Amino acid sequence: MAKSARPSPSLIPAILALIVLIVLGYVLFADLQPSRTEHTVTPPIELEEPELEVITQEALPTIDGAQLAEEEASTFVDNLAPSPAENETVTITEEQGEFVRHDGTIAIPKLEHRETTVGELIKDNTLTDETPLTLSYTETEESQTTLRELDRQIEDKTQRITLAQPDGSRREAPLADLLNEKDLDQDTPVTRILEKTQTRQITAGELAQSQLNPDQEVNVTINRGVAQLSVKDIVQSGELPDNALFYLHRVTEDDKQGLWGIIQSGLIQRFRQGLALEGIASNKEIVSVTIPADADEPLPTGLSSFLGKVLNQKVESSYIYNFSTRVMGRDPDLIHPGQQLILIHFSPEELKRIYLFFAEQRNEQAQSFAIQP
Repeated sequence: MAKSARPSPSLIPAILALIVLIVLGYVLFADLQPSRTEHTVTPPIELEEPELEVITQEALPTIDGAQLAEEEASTFVDNLAPSPAENETVTITEEQGEFVRHDGTIAIPKLEHRETTVGELIKDNTLTDETPLTLSYTETEESQTTLRELDRQIEDKTQRITLAQPDGSRREAPLADLLNEKDLDQDTPVTRILEKTQTRQITAGELAQSQLNPDQEVNVTINRGVAQLSVKDIVQSGELPDNALFYLHRVTEDDKQGLWGIIQSGLIQRFRQGLALEGIASNKEIVSVTIPADADEPLPTGLSSFLGKVLNQKVESSYIYNFSTRVMGRDPDLIHPGQQLILIHFSPEELKRIYLFFAEQRNEQAQSFAIQP
C-alpha cells in the first residue's frame, strides 16, 4: 500500500513575522532620532548674555547683636524724659515716679491728707467752692435674710459674715461656722451687715448737697493747687549737665522700705513699663527690659549684686526736697509722706549700663531656654 505525501510547511507565517519585526524596528529607530526643524533667520538674532553680580561675603549686611543692644539702650534712655524742645511740664503724682531732665520743669499737686468727717469739711473756711476733694469712706448696708438663704447664695463657705446682734453689737464669723451652730435656726431672720469702701471725686461746694451724713467719717485728699518748680532750682547745682536725669518720687505712706525701696521699685517699674519707640526693631512695639524683684539681693558668694551696688550708691547721693518748707535735705533716714520729693540723679551712661546689664541677662536666659533638649 502506498504512503500519502507529507504536506510541505507554509511560508506565510514566517513572512508575516518578518514584516512585524521590520515594522517594529523602524518604529524604534525613528524614536531614537531627534526630530528638529531648522530655520535660517535673516538677519541672525544675537542673544546677550546677562551680567551676573557676584555677591561676596563682605557685601552681605551683618547684624551685630551688641551694637543693636547699645542702640536700643541709648534710644530708651534718651526718651525716658521729655527733651527741652518738647517744653513739657512733668506732673509728679503719688501713683508713679517720673524721670525728668536737669533743665526740666515739674508740677507738684499740693495735696493734703486728712481723716475727718463730712460735717467738719463743710465747716472748713480754708476750702473754696472749687477746691477738689477725693473722699474715701466706708458705707454700711444692712439687709434682712436667713442663714439658709446665705447658704444658697454664697458658694465660698469660708467667707466671713457680719451679723447684727440684738444688743446692738456685731458678730463676724465664717459662714460655715454659723451654719454648723445648733443654736442658730437657719430659717430665723437675721440682719446682715455689708461694708463697702467708696471713693468719690467732689468739690467742697458740692459737698453740702451730696446727701452724705455729716457724721460720716472720711479719709479726704484736698487738692490745694499745683506748684511748678524747676529741677535746677531745687537741686541748686550748676555742675550737672543739662542731659543729666533725675528720678523723682513723691513720698507716700506706702514707702515702708525707705529710699532703697523707692529707687528699686522706681527702676523696676519704669524699665518694665518700657517705651513705645519707632525704628528700633521690626518685631518690637515696646522697648523694655525686666529687672527681677530680687536683683538687689547679695550674690551666693556674699558679694553685692550689680543692682545692689547701684542702689547703695544712689541712697548715699540722693536729694530730699520738702516742697512744703522749700528746704533741701540729704538725710536718707528723714522722709515724710505727703510733703517730700525724692530726687535721684542718674547720668545717661549709668542708665544705659543698667539697661544693657539686664538686657544681656534676658538674652542669656533666652539662649539657655532655646538649647534645652
